[in-house]
Amino acid sequence: MSDVAKRQPPRPSTLTEPSLRRQPREYYHGRSPASWAGSMTALAGGVVGTVGFFIGSFGVIVAGFVIIGVALIVTVLLRALGFGQPAYQEETRAAHPVSRGDR
Repeated sequence: MSDVAKRQPPRPSTLTEPSLRRQPREYYHGRSPASWAGSMTALAGGVVGTVGFFIGSFGVIVAGFVIIGVALIVTVLLRALGFGQPAYQEETRAAHPVSRGDR
């Protein structure tokens, strides 16, 4: 048997099969993993900054602001990966009405 006959067909990928792409889930009222991760990271940055303010350490205050900046980056990154609320579109809302069971 030749090498050509022994080859396995390539595995499907998101480039060749659009149906394999991750479909973003519809989150309501900001209850998405992206918003929770961003909020909790920003909260931690706020606590670090506050502690730095009370102990009088400029470095700890700056570290708090850096953590808040990381929270912004984490939120944007997770939303881009599909873990956040998609932008509001009238067609999307009309096609997927909210039912009581979705909450």
